[in-house]
Amino acid sequence: MHAGLPIVHDRAVFLADAHLNQEDIHSRNFLILAEKATQEKAALFLLGDIFDLWFGAPGLTFRFQQPVVERLRRLRREGLRLYYVEGNRDFHLKTPHERSTFDAVSEGEMRAAVGDRRLLLSHGDTVNRADLAYRFWKSISKNRLAYGAVTLLPPRFFLPLADRLERKLKRTNRRFRGSFPETECREFALRMFAKGIDFVILGHFHAERLLRFSREPEGKALAVLPSWRDEWRYLYLTAEGELGFRAFQRDALLIP
Repeated sequence: MHAGLPIVHDRAVFLADAHLNQEDIHSRNFLILAEKATQEKAALFLLGDIFDLWFGAPGLTFRFQQPVVERLRRLRREGLRLYYVEGNRDFHLKTPHERSTFDAVSEGEMRAAVGDRRLLLSHGDTVNRADLAYRFWKSISKNRLAYGAVTLLPPRFFLPLADRLERKLKRTNRRFRGSFPETECREFALRMFAKGIDFVILGHFHAERLLRFSREPEGKALAVLPSWRDEWRYLYLTAEGELGFRAFQRDALLIP
C-alpha cells in the first residue's frame, strides 16, 4: 500500500472469484451488492478474478465489462470505498484503474485494518508452493515485456485469442485445482501472523473456510473466500469483531 500504511475502516465486505463473463444474473447481483455496500457505508474489497479475464491495457476491455466498470466508478464517486487485489486472471490493472475505478489496486498483497484488527489480503494463487507448473506459468503471463508485446496486437485479434486461452486454462492443472491446500494456507497465515497480521484473507481456491489457530492469540484467523459465481457468498467484518460468511440477498442488509 502507499507509504506502507494500512487502510482503516469500521465495516467491510470481501469477495473474490466472481468470474463474470457476460451480462447475466451473476453480474447484476454483483453490482447490487456494490450498491448496497455504498448505501451501508461498508468498504468493498475485491480479491481478484472478478472477470474471467481482465486486461489493463487501453482497448482490451471486453464489451460486457464496460458497463460493470463504469457502474463501479459511479458508485465510488458516490462514496463507495473500493479496493482491488489482482488475481491470476487480472493483468496490470494498477495504472489504468487506481484512483479511478478503485481507491487502491495491489498487484500482490494488500494490508488493511477493520477497527484494530490488522488484515493481510491476497488472491492466494501463489500460496501453494508445490504448484510449480502454475508458478512458472504466472512468471511468464505476468511478465511486463511479454504482456506489452502481445497487447500491441489489434483488439479484434487479441481478445478472441485471449478468450480461447482462458477456456483452455480452465481444463489444465487439475491435480491442484481439485483440492484445498489447507496445510500450505495455514503455513502462509502463520508467516503473516509473525509479521504482526491478525487476520489473513485469501481467494482463488473457491473453498469457503474460516480457520482458527489454537496456539495463536485469540483473534488470529485465516479466511478463504468462496467463489462469488458459485454461491453468491461473501465475508463481512466489523470493527466490533462481528464476522462471518453470508449469502447475498437482494432484500437484506449485507452486514446484519
